[in-house]
Amino acid sequence: MAEIEKSPLRALFWKDEILQILYWMDGEGLGTEVPVIQVLSLLSSNKENLLYHIAKLTNEGVLKASSSEITSSTLIQLVPEMKEEAGRKFSDAFQGYQKAGHGECGPDCEFCYGKDGQKLENCVHNCASAN
Repeated sequence: MAEIEKSPLRALFWKDEILQILYWMDGEGLGTEVPVIQVLSLLSSNKENLLYHIAKLTNEGVLKASSSEITSSTLIQLVPEMKEEAGRKFSDAFQGYQKAGHGECGPDCEFCYGKDGQKLENCVHNCASAN
């Protein structure tokens, strides 16, 4: 039988992971209500562990499930009260990856702006012509 991570620390970890995945899936238009199997495909866990934690979060009122028995095909979603917390957790987890892309540089970009805050003519991101 696969290991189920029941310690309080691991329960917090899995809560955060599940909340972030559901928040992301909703934001990407993949659905507010998704099958457990789709969540499992995005998390590095065994099926039994994930089913355990989803059932736990459902019992705690964090998630809403389409049936009382949690299986791979059960549809789950965040309860409305958890969307803000899920969004915060998602934002915190991916903060370092949410920077401007090339052509969108701000005055803090050392490759596009001089120490005086003026655009450089030789901007390496080719955004010197943008104002």
